[in-house]
Amino acid sequence: MDMRKHTLTKILTINMILWGILTGCGGGSSNEKSQPVPAPTPSVPTATAKCGQYSIDSDQSCITIGNRSAITYASNDTSEYSGLAIFLHGAPGAPTKVSEIFGSKAIADKFNLVSIAPKGNNSSYEWTSTNNTLSETPDVDYLINVIDEAQSKYTFTDNKIFIFGYSAGGFMAYKLACKIPERLSAVISLAGQFRGDFDACSTSTSIAVHHLHSTIDKEVPFFGRDNGNIASVPDTIAFWQNKNGCSTVIEETIQAGVTAASTETRTEKYTDCVNSVALSYLDSVAHESNYIAESLLSTYEYLLID
Repeated sequence: MDMRKHTLTKILTINMILWGILTGCGGGSSNEKSQPVPAPTPSVPTATAKCGQYSIDSDQSCITIGNRSAITYASNDTSEYSGLAIFLHGAPGAPTKVSEIFGSKAIADKFNLVSIAPKGNNSSYEWTSTNNTLSETPDVDYLINVIDEAQSKYTFTDNKIFIFGYSAGGFMAYKLACKIPERLSAVISLAGQFRGDFDACSTSTSIAVHHLHSTIDKEVPFFGRDNGNIASVPDTIAFWQNKNGCSTVIEETIQAGVTAASTETRTEKYTDCVNSVALSYLDSVAHESNYIAESLLSTYEYLLID
């Protein structure tokens, strides 16, 4: 074989190999069209559930009465509940904030309760919470409707209703204790005492009360203030101590602080009461604080167990 034939043979061999590689990779000229790569399907964002103006979790729902909404939570693990836990926010405040402060879901799950956090009326105090001789009860009526709606929606084995109030929500909790004590099991108030005239709270029905407050609270002072007609904590406790027929003898308990900076909580619980009355002194706790819900619960848990 001469050199020209040998070179030509090598060129043909190389060309055939290259043609085979291109054909296998989808390149080169072919009668079959290559399949286009499909474009990724754009993800559609999931709409966030709302209750009024507030975003809610997938396990929460909403009770709407008039133009006001209440965030509701009920565990899916049961079809019957022992009662209601109603959380009243401060001013300014939000149902989501007060729910976080008290740990509303954890309380509902632990004690088999339905949790409800209603929205206030957007006034400066958020609730018509002053006790006076006038028949100002729009928020009492609203909350009665919320309770009635919840009791028609869920099945309850008991009629327990616990009112949790923070700050201005605590003011409103005491007004409910004056206006509808026969429907309530207990009032738990954090940094929000009685507001108004004690003589306007003429009910003879006693109700369990547990109050938590810090003597360094500047927004809602422990010893009250004239602006807003806010009674002192000692006067608030003395009023319910008398109404509940308690003795002056107290049982004292020392527990953990309710914030990371607080060293302890000292609780005074009065004895021989028709319904219990207790005051927890919060050590070095500002009004607006990062409260530890579990520590708050440990002070008044006895009310939810009874």
